[in-house]
This record gives sequence, C-alpha cells and structure tokens, in this order.
Amino acid sequence: MALNTLPELFGNAAEVAGDVQIYFKDEAITYSELELETRRVALGLSKLGVGPGDRVGFWLPNLKAYLGLLGACGQLGAIAVAMNTRFRRTEIEDVLRRVQPKVVAFVTELGRSSHSEILDAIEPSLLSGVKALIQCDKQELYNNINAETIHYESLTSHGVLENPLCDAESGCVIFNTSGTTSLPKFVLHNQKRVVEHAGDVARILEMSNPNTVVLQSLPFCGVFGFIFLAAAIRAAAECVMPVIFEAAESAQLMIDYKVTHAAGGDDMFSRLLEEGIRITDDVPIPFPNLQFCPYASFNSALADFPKTAFKRGIPLVAPFGMSEVFSFFSLRKMTDDQNIRTVGGGFPVNGNSKVRVRDPDTHKLLGFEQEGELEMWSPNIFVEYYGNNGAYTATFTEDGFLKTGDLGTVSKNGSFTYLGRMGDVLRLGGFLVNPLEIEIQLCSHQMVEDAQVVAVATDRGNKAVAFIIPQETVEFSEATLIGYCKQTLAGFKVPIKVISIDAFPSTPSPNGTKIQKGALRDLAMASI
Repeated sequence: MALNTLPELFGNAAEVAGDVQIYFKDEAITYSELELETRRVALGLSKLGVGPGDRVGFWLPNLKAYLGLLGACGQLGAIAVAMNTRFRRTEIEDVLRRVQPKVVAFVTELGRSSHSEILDAIEPSLLSGVKALIQCDKQELYNNINAETIHYESLTSHGVLENPLCDAESGCVIFNTSGTTSLPKFVLHNQKRVVEHAGDVARILEMSNPNTVVLQSLPFCGVFGFIFLAAAIRAAAECVMPVIFEAAESAQLMIDYKVTHAAGGDDMFSRLLEEGIRITDDVPIPFPNLQFCPYASFNSALADFPKTAFKRGIPLVAPFGMSEVFSFFSLRKMTDDQNIRTVGGGFPVNGNSKVRVRDPDTHKLLGFEQEGELEMWSPNIFVEYYGNNGAYTATFTEDGFLKTGDLGTVSKNGSFTYLGRMGDVLRLGGFLVNPLEIEIQLCSHQMVEDAQVVAVATDRGNKAVAFIIPQETVEFSEATLIGYCKQTLAGFKVPIKVISIDAFPSTPSPNGTKIQKGALRDLAMASI
C-alpha cells in the first residue's frame, strides 16, 4: 500500500503490527499506543500555536518523546528540526537564529552535558520567539527566565487531534549539515519523500520478515539514524531503543532481544563486537541472530575490521548516503563478495534513481569505471536548503542532478562506488589518489594509532603530508614511517612529512566524528 504522509506511516504501523512493541529503557509500547500518543501530542502542540509549516526543535536523544513529537509534527504539518545532542551554545543559537523554531524539545542533562546550563547561556533575544521549551525527562521542571517550560507529558492531556493538518508535500524534517568548510546548511525533506524512502529501505533490508528486531542505537538527529528508524516504522518492526549508544548496554540488548538489524559506524561495531565477546566468554558468534548490519567506514585505523566482523558473524553491508538524498540512498548486495560488500556505494534502493560521473576538470560526463564527481537524482531528493535558495540552486546541474562533491565511479551493472570526498582526494604526481590508501599503510605500522593524509602545494608540485596519532608504547620516528611507506607505495604517494599530533581537529556529527581536513591542510602548509 502506498503511503504519503507521516500520519499514514504511523497509522499503517498501528494497523499491521499487532502486539509488536518498541522497547525503551524503562517502558515498552505498541505501535497502536504510539499512534494514539502522536495525535494527543499534536493537539497539545496546537494549543501552543504550532501549525503547518512551523518548526519544532528536537534537541533530544532517542526517547519515546522523540517518536511522539515526530508523529505529532507530521499530524500538524510542522517541521521537525534535528538538533545534534552534542550541540552547544554556538550551534543552538545558530538554529534559533536561522530556523526560528516555535518550540524546542530538550532534556536537562545528557551524559556529562548540562543542557539546561546551555539554555541559560543562550542570547535572550533568540528565545523571544520560542513559545515553549518542552522538557522530555522526569527531572524537576527547569525554569528559564526567557521562555516558558512545560513537561512533555502535559501535551497529552488535551484529548486527540481528530484530523491531520498535513499533506504529502508538507515539510517534514530538517537535517543540519556538518559545516566542516562553511556554515551548516539546513536540508529540508517533505513528508512524501521521507515515507517513500522509508518504504524502499524497509524493503531492501527485509525488515518486514518475521522475527525482525531492530536495534535503534544511532541518534535520530542524524539522517543515518532517522531513516533507519523510519524504515522500521514502515515495516512495523520490533525495535529496541537505548537512549544513547553505550557499547556494553547495546551488546547486551542485542543478545537479550535477539537483534536482527543494527546500523552504525565501524568504530561502533568494533566496540559492540568487543563487548559481545566479553559478555559471551568469547563464543565464535556472539550475535547469532544478526541478518543485516549497514555500516559506514569512518576510521582508517579500522580498515581491516570487516574481515574480523565477517569471521565473527557480523553481516556488514555498506550503504551510501548524505543528508540531501537520505542515508541508504544505495546499498551493496548481501550476495556481493565480502571485499565489495564493505565499499561505500552499491545499487540505489529506488529503481528510478540515477547516478552518473563527471570529470571535475573538463566537466564532461564520464564512462564506466572512470573516476570523477558523482552526480545523483532521486524522486526522493531534498526539497530545499531552508532559508538558503542560492545554495540550493548552486548544488544542482542544469538538468537537475545533485552535485555531491564526492569522488566515485559507476559500473555497467547499475551500481556505483564511493571513493571519497572530492575535497579530500589528493592530486599527486598528476593522478587522483584516495588518501585512505596512504592512511591504511601508515596504520598498519605498530607506531601508528590513526592517520590522516592531506596534500599541499610545493615548488615540486602537490605532495602528501601525513598526520598520525602515535601509539603510546612506541617511540615516534618520522623517518621510519616515511621509509615504511616507500616499501609499498608509489613514490608520488609517499608523504614528504609525517607529523605526530595528539588529536585530529574534528566536527561532531550524528553519524560520526568528521575530521576537518581543511584545518589539517593549514597545519601542513605551516609546517613546510
């Protein structure tokens, strides 16, 4: 059955799920109970003046309130604004200034961070347009002198919204891009495209199969976690939702609930496996029920992890995604050779989507297996950069393809391969070089914990400069590492300098920490 809106998404799950439940930290609810809560919360939000087109800030971890508010926004035609729980004053003020949410949902504390103290420090004028701060925890009601605060539960006391105020084209969700090289952009998707893509992902991941149990440990404030959640709702699948990802807790949940689907980064799966081995006293397959594990590679030091994962029964499979085309725009096939299955890219999950490659220098379209910038079109592509029409226009080709800024290739079989960000790819010796190739070589040395490589201009052309985080137990030697690279890499790929650093400059994102390559390039230039 075709679904076009969030109320239809939640309503369908309520109809077909039966007694399937969603398990939170301290409670469990059925999809029928969730659907009813979304309509109660919708009426409560409407009493605060929230209506079609208004923005609602979600500064929340993975709570029942997140789902209730998301469904409520769908009912009202309001837009959920995903706000990373790692955001601090500067990022929160940016959202308030440029997106102007009518209400903001929050928790007073998360981990070691006091969100209430951050709210206290917000410029008062930026809270003047906020009708209410919605507190979504059980703590004593927080008092902010610049905005009214109410508990989430109070939204459910007014009755239910009888008729949705949305349609298929209503704005649905805004994702905040990482902004590693410029101010973040706010990527807006409408309800129809969210729901249709959720259906495609649920189908390709076989989430409707009997006994499916989905671990929802990715933060919903990121597109990776959000779409994994939406797909599970589309399939009316049983879900287990820790508030935040903690490896020991999540590994135990995977064992206790017989989890079949889990998604995350390589570092997350590495920690899960470590904890699973510990909990089960080193059984060969600590998570025997796993069927699909979409994963993203963020950490060059874990380049060999997939081999270990496969041996231990973790069925990794690489997707491709970005905020503008959603996570899971594409996915490798589970039948692919393991070496292919863990390379970003794959086949678009929507059969009408298109991918092509353009030469960044000549601007001509390229053929199969030729490297260039990936360009994409999808029926479920984003609808705008909120408040930034100029950026929206600039990111598309004349015939409507998204310029991804990613390097890749397309294949005759309809798949494509993601090789890296265009800005990260190195042009060395007249060739395009993926820095990961050099980083993996460096990380294979006992001296190196992690590595990042950039290119700098010299009077002898562009040259590679490497930054490494050293192992604590081994003395750092630049000459040794350069010599080590010379043993296996072409001469033009060998770094002219290796710099030891305590930590890489980075930007936190919901999908994983993103290294600021631009900052590393500045450091590299200064060093030579």
